[in-house]
Amino acid sequence: MNETKKAKASEELDAEEQARSAALATWAETADIGPDASINKADGPEAGRSLLEAALGSPEAIRRAVGKPSLSAKGTSPSRSLRLPVDMDARLVEQAQKEHRNPSAIIRDALAEYLAKAS
Repeated sequence: MNETKKAKASEELDAEEQARSAALATWAETADIGPDASINKADGPEAGRSLLEAALGSPEAIRRAVGKPSLSAKGTSPSRSLRLPVDMDARLVEQAQKEHRNPSAIIRDALAEYLAKAS
C-alpha cells in the first residue's frame, strides 16, 4: 500500500473512531437511569463488562474493541495455533480450572520449561 493510501486509510479510521467516541459519549451522558438505580464501583476481572456490552452492542464487539493484552514488550504478540487430542485438551482444561488459569498460560509455561531444558 503506498503512502497516500495509508494516510487516507488512517484518516478514515480516525474519523470512524471519532464518530464512535462521540456516539459513546452521547450514550453515556443521556443513558436512561431510573430513580431507583444503584451505581456501585465494581472490582474484579469482569467489572464494567455489562456497561461495555451495552455501549458496544455485543460481547464480540467488546473483543474487537478491547483485544487481548500484548505479551511482548511492545507491539503485538505472535500467535501460534495447535491441535490437541481430545483427551489431552480435556486434561488441560480441567487443570486450568483447578489452577484458575487460562489454558494458554499453562501451555506457555510448559513450552518455556521445555525450551529452557533444551538450551
